Amino acid sequence: MSEQAKILAELQEIIMTILKNGAASEAEGHRIDELEALLHEQKCYQEIDHEEYEYQGEEIAGLFATDHYMEAIDKMCECEITPEDFFGFIAYHDEDEEYIDLFTDAFIAEVKKDYASKCKS
Repeated sequence: MSEQAKILAELQEIIMTILKNGAASEAEGHRIDELEALLHEQKCYQEIDHEEYEYQGEEIAGLFATDHYMEAIDKMCECEITPEDFFGFIAYHDEDEEYIDLFTDAFIAEVKKDYASKCKS
């Protein structure tokens, strides 16, 4: 499990606890802040110089969304962003759910397969 996946899992766990309890404790609030700071150090959150996108993961999502599939795979390889980390980024970062219809289970499986064949580590 990557560092990003561990951070997202802990955030999810805290959020579920907060939802269950109906409120966040001060410690939970601080931990969420710490985890979000760590999250922004991950490869998907690397800030880029782009007119439309702020983060590397957003650029990759944009490439997929505009039918630049292989360019997106190439960018993932170049930036060493795994499909698990990329789709974790999307699940956490895509608040407007603009990619929910595009990133289906079949699409994700195809990306994983193509990433594995193109970006052998």
